[in-house]
Amino acid sequence: MTAFIRPSLILRMDLDERLFNDECVSDIKRSYSYVAPSVVQAHKTADGQRPENVMRFMIKLHRAYWDKSDEAAQQLWQGVVPKWLHNMFSKVSNTITAANNVRAENGQPAFPYHWLELEFGDNALIAVKTGSDSSFPADGVDMVERVRDLMNAGALGQDIACVRIPSRASYEAQLAAAEQTQAEAAAVVEQDESAGQEAEQAESANVSAEQVVDTAGAAAETQADSADAAEPAFAMPELPAFDVNYGTWGIEYADGTVREFDASTGAFS
Repeated sequence: MTAFIRPSLILRMDLDERLFNDECVSDIKRSYSYVAPSVVQAHKTADGQRPENVMRFMIKLHRAYWDKSDEAAQQLWQGVVPKWLHNMFSKVSNTITAANNVRAENGQPAFPYHWLELEFGDNALIAVKTGSDSSFPADGVDMVERVRDLMNAGALGQDIACVRIPSRASYEAQLAAAEQTQAEAAAVVEQDESAGQEAEQAESANVSAEQVVDTAGAAAETQADSADAAEPAFAMPELPAFDVNYGTWGIEYADGTVREFDASTGAFS
């Protein structure tokens, strides 16, 4: 019987408002039309928060499926949901990659999605950090299964607004460490380049006055051209690529509090 049951899906893209325009909305809806209907909306970036785009799976299955103590619900979950989620994760990840390949061919920056949110009706909201290429983690379905098990066991508490994997605090710490590593590597490269430039300058110290004038004139023209150039469209800042550690979850409650949960030990920090 479960072979004929499938969840329905709506994709909701929540974008940084500086990226939101009619062309962007049309592009997104066209790219994902074969996957699911898409809704596109915008948000302002909160003070101190990095710009981000969020993709939400709004999942509907008009039968009980979350409660593990309900035998029919458990059978439906096991027979339908994990396989369906795996297929959707793969299909949407491939679509993100294909859309960004087209953007690259057109000389446009990649369009990133920083978090994937999974809305299981009124049962749960799970937010999972995507990879540096906006792909979904290979073990994303396992994460969902684990959240469902823990929520059914009452191990995460009550009135949960969102289970965030990893927690914002954990992710920001990981990102800061990656940025530090990137900055140190860039400093080494810059130092090497600076040394090379100094050597070149020493060799060309006898530049003629005519060459100096020509160079100054060219620089002035370049500056004038730059002044006339249109201001470039907003692009998301590029973040360093690194493997996200999903071990520390953030359990966000309806009252606004957040608790850190260690997935490896199954206990709160």
